[in-house]
Amino acid sequence: MQPYIHQFANFLRAHLNSISVGLIATLLMLYGACINNYFKRITKSIPFIGRFALFVVLCSVGYAFASSQMVRLLRMVLRELSDLPLIGVVAGCFLLLAFLAKSGKDI
Repeated sequence: MQPYIHQFANFLRAHLNSISVGLIATLLMLYGACINNYFKRITKSIPFIGRFALFVVLCSVGYAFASSQMVRLLRMVLRELSDLPLIGVVAGCFLLLAFLAKSGKDI
């Protein structure tokens, strides 16, 4: 059984960039509306043009920077795991995100 676990873990390691992007993109998709609503609430007193400009900056720069840094950090953490923990963490993260999407009525 050990050779199959090692082979599957190596497959996951070869695709860590895609796995990290998938996890972070799903997380931002699930909680992006909450972030936007919070941002809208704290910028309520700013005139419309200023609010719109800040929202464009949040979406174009903020989300891009946050996602790139979170992907890099997640990939570094996953790279350090041994075979069985890597498989467990990746599977657990995807299952957790699926549960969060289901409980949040996103699916």
